[in-house]
Amino acid sequence: MIHILENIDKWSCEYKKCGAKCCAAGIQLTVADIKRIKALGYEIEDFLVFDETNQVFKIKEKDGKCFFLGSKLECTIRENEPIVCRLLPFKIMEVSYSDEPIMRLKPVVDCPGEGRGKKIDKKKIEADASTFIRENQKLIRDMKRKGMKGIKDEL
Repeated sequence: MIHILENIDKWSCEYKKCGAKCCAAGIQLTVADIKRIKALGYEIEDFLVFDETNQVFKIKEKDGKCFFLGSKLECTIRENEPIVCRLLPFKIMEVSYSDEPIMRLKPVVDCPGEGRGKKIDKKKIEADASTFIRENQKLIRDMKRKGMKGIKDEL
């Protein structure tokens, strides 16, 4: 179940106005995200770290920002961006995996694009959030079954 905690009707990414603050270090990736990025010709060691504490894959940082943030604050993998980036202008506040997984999304604070641009497609946000949950559940199961070495071998 996906809960959007606060409503935003319209949004446009105004990354130059805010200095691309959403493109921070440590953006969480799913295995499918990693495979899409790798298919672009990137080596896993260049862009990927594993957060042992939270048991998740994250994008490496470059100068305190996302590894894929270009010199003009543009996303260098826009057409293949991670699911977390596709959830913008919402960020994940909490994910709980119980009988029914629950994700809580909240708008990014102080975003200059809020209220501008296209109407937000809530069905798409919910679909992307559901995909994120499904892929993370699979990763958790695979980690228990195969371990980190088994996961890395698949990548």
